[in-house]
Amino acid sequence: MVVNIAIYVPLGMAAYLALRRYRSRVLEVLAPVALGALLSASMEMLQLFTPSRHCSAVDLVNNILGSAFGVIAGYAFTQIADVPVAGPVFRVRDRCAVALLLCWLSFLLFPLFPVLHLGMWRAELVAFHHAPLISPIPILLTVAEWFAAGRLLVAAGARMPFRWQFILLLLVPAQFAIIHHSPMPADFVGATLAALLFYFFGKKPSADRFAGIALLLAVTLRGLAPFQFESPARAFLWIPFVGLLGAEWLDAIPILLGKLFQYGAAIWLLYKSGLGIIHATAIVTAVLSGIEALQTRIPGHVAEINDPLLAILLAPGLRALNKYRSPIAD
Repeated sequence: MVVNIAIYVPLGMAAYLALRRYRSRVLEVLAPVALGALLSASMEMLQLFTPSRHCSAVDLVNNILGSAFGVIAGYAFTQIADVPVAGPVFRVRDRCAVALLLCWLSFLLFPLFPVLHLGMWRAELVAFHHAPLISPIPILLTVAEWFAAGRLLVAAGARMPFRWQFILLLLVPAQFAIIHHSPMPADFVGATLAALLFYFFGKKPSADRFAGIALLLAVTLRGLAPFQFESPARAFLWIPFVGLLGAEWLDAIPILLGKLFQYGAAIWLLYKSGLGIIHATAIVTAVLSGIEALQTRIPGHVAEINDPLLAILLAPGLRALNKYRSPIAD
């Protein structure tokens, strides 16, 4: 019930904020709820024709409640943030940076549901105790992600970005208390090293180029580990997102959020270092395509079209977010 309510809150909130421009109290309150009801009813009716799914009036009621709570959340947000009725909602230096930071924070904390069983906490601590302290590839990936997050904080206009990054380090131990998260020593070591690197080198002119290359390198090493190639090559999956859509949502959504951050941040960092958005996207897509091609011969990996396609789809999204600030040069 909580999930069915929560997933419709963003819909109700976004619809409320979008409809405020018409200055009709009835429209901005009732239309989001009606939109949520229409979407939910359509989904429930379609489930009549979907194997292993069930049409439920209880789900419909919960989704409608979620849309209504979204309207309340949107109203509260406008009162707290003093959002204008028309025009840009946020006046930030770089909307792309804000969006990528939100993906990263969501990746770290999803699904925001606490671990309520002491046995699970004990199991996580035991796994943490027995994990190796030095894991080069996970540490490199964590360093690259946290350093990139520091550059995103700078671009978003955060005051004292190093202090913010230091505060965000608390999210690493906080993951012990979130279901489906098991932080390892590499997460602590990598985040700490990234904070130190950002403090000393994060504001240099070449920081974006360094961060983008480091992030691509870390993604490449993770994709090619354990660096054992076999023959013959396995099949390449050309159907987009078939594995992602077939997985459990608690596993699939964090994977998607993590990839959105990694690939989007790599494109954004390369663009900020002087490349055009098309060239930056082409480089990231080429690297991801090479990884997927090699994964047809690496055990433990599934070679598929998802990652290169996701990088291509990110480019127009970044352009759209950036157009309110200044056009992205090609």
